[in-house]
Amino acid sequence: MSDTTTANRVDALIARDQASIACPYPLFADLRDEGGVMYNEALGAWLVTRYDDVRAILRDTERFSSLLPTGPEKAGEALARRIGELMQDPEMQAVVGRAMSRGRASVLLNADPPDHRRQRRLVNPSFKPDRLRAFEQPVVDTTQRLLNDMIAEMRQNGRVDLVARFAVGLPMTIIALVLGIPDDDLATFKRWSDDLVMPVGNADPTIEQVRGFVVSTKAFNDYFLDQIAERRRNPTNDILSDIANAVIDGEELTDDEQLGMLRQFLVAGNETTTKLITNIVRALAEDPELQSRVRSDRSLVEPLVEEMLRIEAPVGGLFRRTKVDVEINGTPIPAGQHLWLLFASANRDECKFSEPDVIDVDRANVREHLAFGNGEHFCPGAGLARTEARIAVNLMLDALQNIRLADGNDFRFEDSFVLRGLKSLYITAD
Repeated sequence: MSDTTTANRVDALIARDQASIACPYPLFADLRDEGGVMYNEALGAWLVTRYDDVRAILRDTERFSSLLPTGPEKAGEALARRIGELMQDPEMQAVVGRAMSRGRASVLLNADPPDHRRQRRLVNPSFKPDRLRAFEQPVVDTTQRLLNDMIAEMRQNGRVDLVARFAVGLPMTIIALVLGIPDDDLATFKRWSDDLVMPVGNADPTIEQVRGFVVSTKAFNDYFLDQIAERRRNPTNDILSDIANAVIDGEELTDDEQLGMLRQFLVAGNETTTKLITNIVRALAEDPELQSRVRSDRSLVEPLVEEMLRIEAPVGGLFRRTKVDVEINGTPIPAGQHLWLLFASANRDECKFSEPDVIDVDRANVREHLAFGNGEHFCPGAGLARTEARIAVNLMLDALQNIRLADGNDFRFEDSFVLRGLKSLYITAD
């Protein structure tokens, strides 16, 4: 495979060509074979594709910064241009100002030590096993309610869209509960989440996409600033209260830090889990033998969850920036350069995982995947996502026999080269 051909294929992925997004794994394998490191001009970043390299960089906060984890400046330039166009509309000027002036602090995902460690001391207790156990029954109740609705629709129409009717609703309901916000307007929260995440993996957004991003950002900020003020007056036992009243090392969190945290929780709390559940059900529907085996031996549900995280990473990869000159696999990379750490490629590295393109619930090292990152920035909500997926799969297998794909699937993926998830998945069952 020539470097030119490989480069063209990378360009197609960055341009969000649907076929490239749907199946990037042969490209990633070629990139690993060709040295594991390659610069892409359109992205303005180096692609890092081998497991050992990705893991080592994730764990090295001395030489690599997380300040722009969702993309380099080049991607932000297109967003800035579109925002400039919106500013020509007098009615949008105040909206843009309110949206873009708040919540831009470096927190958690996009923070470096020591700020990151300070912030994690606040959020880590919220995701400890004993606190997660308190959410298991709500996960069960929500899953059962959504399954009942799915079954009713399946009886009426012969099929159901798993994404719209189940995979979105479960994590959105639970993250609302965890945060401590009312769940009577989940559609609004989902719209905010979709709009806020739009720039991730979209280097050339349309004016309407940016309009949605700006409008939802302002609405999100206004809503949660009110919620924060209320929790300061009347704290309750939820993450929102923890964030509103936090004092770390004698300092309160700023409003912008609080908004940044809440934005990340809302987005991360549903994006990963929605895609994970969808991928698991698709795998079961496409492989009756796997479905039968997991159905008869429920101890395999947890390794199935881990294997699907590995083989279909919901977040294809995040970015780091070099603080100093570095060398990766003999490739010198100057300070100030961006690296796209491809979790989706690392998780299929044949040097780490045998037969990496095969779903294997007996894989001994399956939990060593990088779907949730690694090291200091390991996703704090990983345990919650695993809990939701485990309960959802078990109850779905209890309620539905012979789960299979229905007619009408086009297997179209979301418009992002970073976040990889199906827009819909039609299934049927007995």
